Amino acid sequence: MGEQSPVRTNKLRELITLVNENEWRTPNIPILQLKLPYCFIADEVVYLTQLDAFGHYRKNHLPGTIFGGRFPIHIWPRPLMWAFEWHDTSKDLILKRGEPLFYCQFDGYDPSRTIKLLQAEKTPELMHYMDQISGVVNYVNQTFSLFNEVEKVRPKKLLKVEK
Repeated sequence: MGEQSPVRTNKLRELITLVNENEWRTPNIPILQLKLPYCFIADEVVYLTQLDAFGHYRKNHLPGTIFGGRFPIHIWPRPLMWAFEWHDTSKDLILKRGEPLFYCQFDGYDPSRTIKLLQAEKTPELMHYMDQISGVVNYVNQTFSLFNEVEKVRPKKLLKVEK
């Protein structure tokens, strides 16, 4: 929307990044990432699967595909990203306020147990742990290979429910 955008240009630059071309899955098909304010943590085994919003009808389809992903939030609490592979760059990418970007599915060991979402407190211990693991992604491509090592240094309890 250019000058008419409800989001200031300098803020938009902080939130959206173009992935380095050498990391694109396919030549000439760019990947964008949108930084999001959502982060999940658990003190027991829970996996988050990020999926395309397949149940949401869009009158104008997005000109590409959305990357899904799965990771263990009990050992890898990281802010979520929305990753988009822009197949048809001749078409605008239009995201509308109120429309879902993706779905989150949570899985633990026992599928009969319900998952309860609570707002967590950003304790110094949690923030320190997140700082420790966030630096790793700048140096290692396959962060999944680090899960076993990270689990060894994770404090037993990180989740403190905000009051």
